[in-house]
Order: sequence, then C-alpha cells, then structure tokens
Amino acid sequence: MPSPDTISIDKLSRLIGTPKCPILIDVRTDEDFEADPQLIPGSVRRQATKAAEWAPAFGGRSAIVICQRGLKLSHGAAAWMRHAGARAESLEGGFEAWRVAGL
Repeated sequence: MPSPDTISIDKLSRLIGTPKCPILIDVRTDEDFEADPQLIPGSVRRQATKAAEWAPAFGGRSAIVICQRGLKLSHGAAAWMRHAGARAESLEGGFEAWRVAGL
C-alpha cells in the first residue's frame, strides 16, 4: 500500500511536461548517480544530507523527491521540504523503478 506522501511512477509520468508538473529533485548519492548518470526529465540534483539547507528555497511549491529506491533518502528530504512549507512527496520505488518501467 502506498504511503500518503508518495506518488506513483504512472502518475508522475503523466505530469512530466505539463504545467502542473511539480519540481523534481534527485537526491541519489553520488555513487548511485555515477553508476547510472541519467535524470528523470526536468529533475535537478541536490544532496539529501543538505536538505535542511536547500529545502526552504522550495517553500510553497510542489515537489517530488527521487532517490535510488524510494526509501530513506527521498522520504527524509521530502520531510525537510514539508517542514519548510513545500508540498513534497517521494517517488514510489525511486529512480530504479522508473528505469525498470522503461521511462
């Protein structure tokens, strides 16, 4: 069962390229990114360990946080963003699920 603070790959894939697409923030570790240096279209990279520093810049906006598997890093960074006033969700299954889905 999905968490209330997550978004499915299908739903995100329908939002990309539309005016309603939230900001996409890739927080994969440098090691994970170097192993597969691709980004979901429109995403920006940020360090999850510095979320408390960059999260306030996204206050009042909608965002999807993406890590390798959709677990700890994205949920932690999304929590910091919500604390800073953003409407933040994590991508279910993370970048790995996005890649497996062929998107």
